[in-house]
Amino acid sequence: MRVRNSNIKKGKSAGYRLIYQVESLTSILLLIIYSKSDREDISANEIQDILDEFYRE
Repeated sequence: MRVRNSNIKKGKSAGYRLIYQVESLTSILLLIIYSKSDREDISANEIQDILDEFYRE
């Protein structure tokens, strides 16, 4: 999901990225949030690594 950064006047494309997983109708797991200006796109492998680490704990 893209979220606008109110400090940057470029709209949602230069804002924040929220990567999440819907677990059920009442549960959403936030995996990572990052600024598009600080980091390029996240790969599917990186997302899988985050999920693997979460479920290991």
